[in-house]
Amino acid sequence: MNLQEQISRIKEVMGVITEVDDDKLKKFIQKRINKIMAELREESEDWGLGEMDELDELNSIEKIEIDRIIRFTRMDIYVNIFVNSDREDFDNVMSTINYKIQQYIPNSFVQIDDIIDNSDFEPEING
Repeated sequence: MNLQEQISRIKEVMGVITEVDDDKLKKFIQKRINKIMAELREESEDWGLGEMDELDELNSIEKIEIDRIIRFTRMDIYVNIFVNSDREDFDNVMSTINYKIQQYIPNSFVQIDDIIDNSDFEPEING
């Protein structure tokens, strides 16, 4: 059996993930992230004064989009966070997303690739 046949056989046995599969996986994870964010927003309606920082964190996020997925020893999922404020700390939301995504995809890790400011802030011009 030559090398090419061995590679083909290994791919067949292990189930090679193709770009089509990557697109499906990306869509699946994006739907989960969107659902997690919707659930957090719904839960936040019952939060009190003790959760003001968490509420501010959640309210500053307009959306989270997957930028790319890299697979090696684990699945690294890089996301862009679109914000409407100058906040840069999203540990609470990211921890929740990681916990819930890992229930579907063990050995995965969601991390921030970029924080994109979507605010329509225009500085006041005095003069």
